[in-house]
Amino acid sequence: MRIIKDSHPYREDRQLARQMLRGDERAIAKFMDEYFPRLYRFALVRLDHHAADAEDVVQQTLIIAARRIETYRGEAALMTWVTRICRHELGRYRMRDQARDRVVSLFDDEDQVNAIINALADDVDAAPAACAERGELISLIHMVLDQLPHRHGDVLEWKYIEGLSIREIADRMELSGEAVQSQLARARKSFRQAFAGFYQLYQEAP
Repeated sequence: MRIIKDSHPYREDRQLARQMLRGDERAIAKFMDEYFPRLYRFALVRLDHHAADAEDVVQQTLIIAARRIETYRGEAALMTWVTRICRHELGRYRMRDQARDRVVSLFDDEDQVNAIINALADDVDAAPAACAERGELISLIHMVLDQLPHRHGDVLEWKYIEGLSIREIADRMELSGEAVQSQLARARKSFRQAFAGFYQLYQEAP
């Protein structure tokens, strides 16, 4: 009896995927060990050799790939399939990074001091200097924006992070320019109050 071997070009990749799908811990470990360094090199050159950023992107990529392994059909090499996910995560990272840069710029240029920075200065003197890491303060700002009521977080983010004009915000909200100005005034007040509370908790945290 002649044994017909699987001659599919990606036979080993498909076998690894099937083993992972069955929850084989050794297969999952093999996947992580083999693909981490290959993806890391891929991501590193695309992130200007920022090692920590590349590591974060690759870890996220591998987690997503492991969760979605049932969607791998073996029509291309597993590396090709995982690389597509990594490209997507790199794009998401760049978008987040650009958003952080826009927030960071609020702290760097005194000529662009705006409602958010005024809010910080009004209630929490030298709040940026009190944070060990600027990134922690940025995360705190976004946390506060997410908690604000009545679209206050949206209108502040559109104005001071996305850089939309009053007219653009008015069109988006279907309001007059005067109404948007009023919304911004209320939003700044809400932000000032909320940030003071959040920042106090931040300082008290161990």
